[in-house]
Amino acid sequence: MAGKSNLAALQNHESIYRLLVDTNKDFAILVLDPDGHIATSNPGVERLKGYRADEIIGKHFSIFYPKEDVAHGKPEKELQAAAEKGAFEDEGWRVRKDGSRFWANVVITALRDKTGSLIGFSKLSRDLTERKQAQETIQKLAQEIMEISIPIMQVWDGVLVVPLIGTLDTARAQRLMEQLLRRIVETGSPIALLDVTGVPAIDTKSAQHLIETVSAVRLLGGNVILTGIRPAIAQTLVHLGIDLKTVITRPSLMSGLRHAMDLLNMAVTAKSSGS
Repeated sequence: MAGKSNLAALQNHESIYRLLVDTNKDFAILVLDPDGHIATSNPGVERLKGYRADEIIGKHFSIFYPKEDVAHGKPEKELQAAAEKGAFEDEGWRVRKDGSRFWANVVITALRDKTGSLIGFSKLSRDLTERKQAQETIQKLAQEIMEISIPIMQVWDGVLVVPLIGTLDTARAQRLMEQLLRRIVETGSPIALLDVTGVPAIDTKSAQHLIETVSAVRLLGGNVILTGIRPAIAQTLVHLGIDLKTVITRPSLMSGLRHAMDLLNMAVTAKSSGS
């Protein structure tokens, strides 16, 4: 009986009525009793979630959540957080009447009377599916660009070349290490040339990333030749105190390739015109 009286009190509350009438129709608005049962809903609920008001009044608001979230008690935890903090905001998947999912921004606010007693909650939902899809597309494109920005070419049997262009940040350095180690295993190449001619500047972090990559390649039994060390970069490394004594370095990619041939006991000879 207490639950029904709470529902009736919320349904007749004048301020909540104004809230439902005046609120932007882009929002789906529910008013819940203290236990999470639906007392009132605005037209935005039907537009966004597919439920008419008479289909959901009295039901628990967890009907809008994926089954796995309900199993983990997510709806109840959100109400608890709103009751303790006054409001709770989240983004996540929600479920329409037809079973389809949409990405929603949800704000749950505790409703209290003049004495401070909890009489229920307001719940505002907004469909952000298009924004979510746009973010995923951007992330996918960023991933593809990162992969393109780290080309790994096999220029000779046993020799890989990685021409680096642009800033070498942590994410890119991690991707470089992963791709290079995979290619070394795939091709059985014992030597990799990291060419930094296209890297505008090297700081302590980027230098450390390069050293870590060299160490990882050595664990696979390979060697790394660092090429393209310009005078300005050499001075920067010295100033930063970066120790590259254990790293093979060459000023240009060409000289690096020559050293790789020496390590492999190979020689390139010019073909005579008469042969």
